[in-house]
Amino acid sequence: MNLDFDYQKTINNLEKRFNFEKKEDNEFDFFKIDRSLKLMDLLGSPNKSNALTIHIAGTNGKGSVSSLLSSILSLKYKVGLYSSPHLYQYTERIKINNKDISKKDFSKIYNFIEKRILEYEKISGKTFSFFEVLTAMSFIYFKKNKVDINVIETGIGGTYDTTNVVKSDIQVITPIGYDHQNVLGDTIKSISENKAGIIKENSTVITSKQIKEALEIINKKSSEKKSKLIVLNYSLKSKPSIKDLKLNTLIEIGGNEYNVSSNSVGRHYIDNVALTINTLNHIDRFEITKFQIEKGIRNNVWPCRGNMKKFKGRIFFIDGAHNESGFNKLELSIEEFLNKNFTFIFGSNKNHDIKPVINLIKKFKCRTILSQSSHPKSENIENIEKKLKYNRIDYIKSKNSKEALNISLEESKINETIITAGSIFIAAEISELINND
Repeated sequence: MNLDFDYQKTINNLEKRFNFEKKEDNEFDFFKIDRSLKLMDLLGSPNKSNALTIHIAGTNGKGSVSSLLSSILSLKYKVGLYSSPHLYQYTERIKINNKDISKKDFSKIYNFIEKRILEYEKISGKTFSFFEVLTAMSFIYFKKNKVDINVIETGIGGTYDTTNVVKSDIQVITPIGYDHQNVLGDTIKSISENKAGIIKENSTVITSKQIKEALEIINKKSSEKKSKLIVLNYSLKSKPSIKDLKLNTLIEIGGNEYNVSSNSVGRHYIDNVALTINTLNHIDRFEITKFQIEKGIRNNVWPCRGNMKKFKGRIFFIDGAHNESGFNKLELSIEEFLNKNFTFIFGSNKNHDIKPVINLIKKFKCRTILSQSSHPKSENIENIEKKLKYNRIDYIKSKNSKEALNISLEESKINETIITAGSIFIAAEISELINND
């Protein structure tokens, strides 16, 4: 059997299903938790598990926190991690102890699901989405392999997100801001209400520092569900600094000090680390040591999220910032940790707000290289050009990520900094080109 062919056939079938990540089609009613529950019923309730389940929602940082939790807990326990999006292979989304599901298992589980649901889909006229099926696949894989802990990252929102079919023990909410307003609403209130929808009865809720309106909604929802709410509180014991392309600092939380050495650079990544530690400190069923926490943080790599790489004498800062909050944090990272004289590779996805990008370019007067990823949701360069021209911003145009990388090397000098942001997919393509060179 040709496993690669079987896997590719699986991907082809999977991609025939509605995928919000590639096409924002309002005609498909994808935000339907009852349909997700029906899928679980057809598959024998893989969402019901004896494993401790940690469910993570938020606007920015939820992937980083999920990855950190998995990295640390995997040192001692069997941990399933479900996250999105993937950068290179669909198998990246489903991991046990930080190892991707094999292509063989991926295909086997998909084929099992397809056989169970095709008749229902044919009779009912309803089809399950790409994300619903992938989520079910992760639950089946984790249950089959009897993991001790599930770490589940939401896709969009919380209340109607497919992942919200789990009965989680701990809910973690990272900072809430503006993103996906066309789905979640265009107010912090509506977005927060949706994110807080993951909160379950008599559970533990761990939240990062939030803006006042978001925290009020999280607090109200926790009270309604009779759940314990813990708001992040920590202090820095040493000034953060860069050493060997990693962010290093000492933080105090819960009366203990932790040496932090992170592959993701930025103050907000310290917040993510602190939120992760705070979560670990409130897990009753499993114990994890201070040494294991520090080691798990040190070992963790969450690609294209504030990563520093040295390539051909330049320092590359590769980040997935794509919304207002993300770009505000990127600005702070530049101010504190990076050379302010930098070259900027920028590309965007459809429906992303370009105003924060324009503000960043104007503030730092950086040399800007405009590019476009190969992802179906990438914004056409011509549409971005119009906005840059309107704001009288000079730029260099490239056809793709490879050309953008080559231009950045030609236009910059040894020891200069090159930053790429605006789309996780632009960041991923630049990162892959550097890694494979």
